Amino acid sequence: MRDLGRALAELDDESRSLLELSLRRGLDDEEISAVLPVGAPDVERRRSELLHTLASELNLDGREERDELFATLRDLPPELWRGGR
Repeated sequence: MRDLGRALAELDDESRSLLELSLRRGLDDEEISAVLPVGAPDVERRRSELLHTLASELNLDGREERDELFATLRDLPPELWRGGR
């Protein structure tokens, strides 16, 4: 989890917030676009790109590893979502 926390900390605040709002807090794309300067149609694309970035940073190649990443992100402690702040 330390590596995941480090990888999250390397994301910019807006990207980290998009993932947190989506995965941890369960907001839908419309709700996220109301909070962040990202259009609703772009939220899904950005989320997918960010998950791919994290998976690559963590050297997760297989589908099962990436699914595990997705599940792990949902249950991360709040302090890791703050990027180590």
